[in-house]
Amino acid sequence: MDDFSILTLIGMVIVALLACALAVIAKKQQHLRQTLIHSQARIDALQAELNALYSGAAGVGSHLAKIEAQVNALSDRQEQQDVRDPTTQNYNLAIDLVHQGVGVEELMRQCGLLHEEAELLVRLHGSPSL
Repeated sequence: MDDFSILTLIGMVIVALLACALAVIAKKQQHLRQTLIHSQARIDALQAELNALYSGAAGVGSHLAKIEAQVNALSDRQEQQDVRDPTTQNYNLAIDLVHQGVGVEELMRQCGLLHEEAELLVRLHGSPSL
C-alpha cells in the first residue's frame, strides 16, 4: 500500500469519525432544543399562574381594606351608641362597682338592676372566690 492510499484511508476514517461526532452533536442539540421548548412552556404556565395569584391577592387586599373600613365604621357607631345608651352606662357603672367589691344588693340599689342581672355581673366581673 502506498502513502497515498494510507492517507486516503486515514482521511476516510477521520471523516467517518467526524460524521459520527456530528450526528451525536446534532442529536444532543435536538434533545436540548426539545428540553428548552418544554422548559419555556413550563415557565409560561408558571408565569400565568403567578399573574393569576397576583390578581387574586390584589382583589383580596382591596376586599379586606373595605371590610376593615366597615368594621371601623361599625365600631365607631357602636361606641357612639354606647355613650348615648343609659343602659350601657348603668352596666359600665355596675361593672366598676363590682370591681370595687360592691355586692348584689348594692348594685340593685345604685344601678337599678334586677337581682339576676346584678348577680350575673358579680359572677362575671367579681373577684374569683377561692
